[in-house]
Amino acid sequence: MCGIAGIINFNDMPVAEQALQRMGSFLLQRGPDADGYWVKDHVGFTHRRLSIIDLSEKAAQPMHDVSNRVTITYNGEIYNYQEIHRELTALGFKFQTRSDTEVILNAYIQWGVEKLMEKLDGMFAFVLYDNLANVAYACRDRFGKKPLYYLNNSSRFCFSSDIRSIQAVERNLTIDYESLDYYLTELSVPQPKTIWNEIKQVRPAHFIQIDINKASITESCYWKLDFTKKSNLSLEETKQFLEEKLKESILKRLVGDVPIACFLSGGTDSGLITAILASNSSRQINTFSVGVNNEEMNELPFAKNLAKRYNTNHKEIIIEPDILHLSPELIEKFGEPFADSSCIPSYYICREMRREYKVALSGDGGDELFGGYYDYRWAFLTDHYLQQYPNKIFRTLLRPVNYIRSKTDTKCPNWGLLEHYNNLSGGLKLYREMGFHPNEKLTLYSKSFKENRKEFTLNYLNQQWNEANGRSLTDTLFEASLKTRLLNDYLVKSDRSSMMNSLEVRSPFLDYKLAEFAAAIPNHYKFKDGIQKYLLKELALKYIDRGFLSRKKMGFGIPLQNWLKNELKEYSREIIFSGSLKRRHLFDMSYIQKIVNEHQSGKHEHTHRIWALICLELWFNKFHAQ
Repeated sequence: MCGIAGIINFNDMPVAEQALQRMGSFLLQRGPDADGYWVKDHVGFTHRRLSIIDLSEKAAQPMHDVSNRVTITYNGEIYNYQEIHRELTALGFKFQTRSDTEVILNAYIQWGVEKLMEKLDGMFAFVLYDNLANVAYACRDRFGKKPLYYLNNSSRFCFSSDIRSIQAVERNLTIDYESLDYYLTELSVPQPKTIWNEIKQVRPAHFIQIDINKASITESCYWKLDFTKKSNLSLEETKQFLEEKLKESILKRLVGDVPIACFLSGGTDSGLITAILASNSSRQINTFSVGVNNEEMNELPFAKNLAKRYNTNHKEIIIEPDILHLSPELIEKFGEPFADSSCIPSYYICREMRREYKVALSGDGGDELFGGYYDYRWAFLTDHYLQQYPNKIFRTLLRPVNYIRSKTDTKCPNWGLLEHYNNLSGGLKLYREMGFHPNEKLTLYSKSFKENRKEFTLNYLNQQWNEANGRSLTDTLFEASLKTRLLNDYLVKSDRSSMMNSLEVRSPFLDYKLAEFAAAIPNHYKFKDGIQKYLLKELALKYIDRGFLSRKKMGFGIPLQNWLKNELKEYSREIIFSGSLKRRHLFDMSYIQKIVNEHQSGKHEHTHRIWALICLELWFNKFHAQ
């Protein structure tokens, strides 16, 4: 795993190496092992290396093919690179290294960019320059696990793994208030937008062709997850194939020349990865768990039991986060406003793991593909209800009877609640009830700021919902969530908190072949007997214990709600009411005063809203944004 950046000038102006050095200075933690610069007239690349595959200097980047036709700067891991290497060798290619980087170069020369992207199985972001055609390609993996920011204007195309690199060479940036609007609701920034109007991100499963002669760019999609085609496998066959594909996904992620550890939260996803890996390893595996001094949020006992069962080399970390000092650092390294507080324990466990390891396996993606969140269950129940009672008039007439029955029979869902869910817009189905409600911002914003400002967040979420190809509410929610909560929040949290500590995180559940299999599984298998994530919990019976079928989902976080009432009470007031938020004229400060008072008095819970305001003000202060 590495950090990449570069500049491509459209006006034949030579790229200044000092500009590349400024960009590369923000990539140090992504690649602490080595750095490299390459300039050829109007094109310049820089690279920071975290050595994992082929640790020799020959595998350093930027890298050229043997003919010097193609140059690449690349961040990521290609899990099937050895397979492609053998295929290319049979075609006559000679290799100078054992790296996956050189495989990408030669595969591009052999097949071109479209076939190359179809073949690559991994997580990556890279830019390659074809000197012969005078074109470049900026490419990103299927789920967007690795970031790739870019700025494109009439004179140049700049790119980087870190948005701050582009800020370092492009000073005239303006805030994208639509992204700010989304952040206040969803605690992150909506891709492909960024917090700056002038900077975007390459979309997941897309590549951008930069035609340098024409000073133009075109975007192409090379993969799309299809939820419309369902498997006709039996339930038992589905379980069997799921186990095989998950095992295959885990084992292929062991590629590399350094030792690997596992996150072990005590939940189903990381527990399965640990158990399957241990069951297929001749060596003792390494596991890490993090906890806080809060019984309701402490999964350490569950993780410890599993570690003991599989005799892992296990380490527990109890954290008491130093939020006052850590929060500004996190905000700086994220580069954009970000208020998912679970990035704090993520940071601490990654920091501890990096003391001994460079690579770790995580359970990211299990919930999103197999139905781990409560709203997925609501969507499934509503689908079942609408299929069973398609006549709306009939449903309306019998709703009073159903209401009485639902009060006495816990297995009988309340039709009124299901009708309410069905009637919600797609955007509100995607809304996670964490930050400010889309409609609430009419009250939050100051009168001057909300004038002539159109609703963005709900429109964005509605668009993601409408673009999904699912034929049911459940499948639509699955697909749209991959492009919203997973992409904009969870993968950003995982990437930034790990790379701040020079740790590479690999996610077996986000294997694209496993994801294609998951998308084809009928939903009544995923929610059998009303159990969320039923298939993974059934698999857990084989590898872990029966308690995983009934244990309540705990999540991964810190007791921020109580801290904002107690330890962080004065800190939060100092940040929010220091005067700078007021001077920006964005918000109605009387409304903010109201929600802070309600939270600290215990009248209402506003944890995520208050934390979003704190993180936003820290970001404003750090980047001197107006």
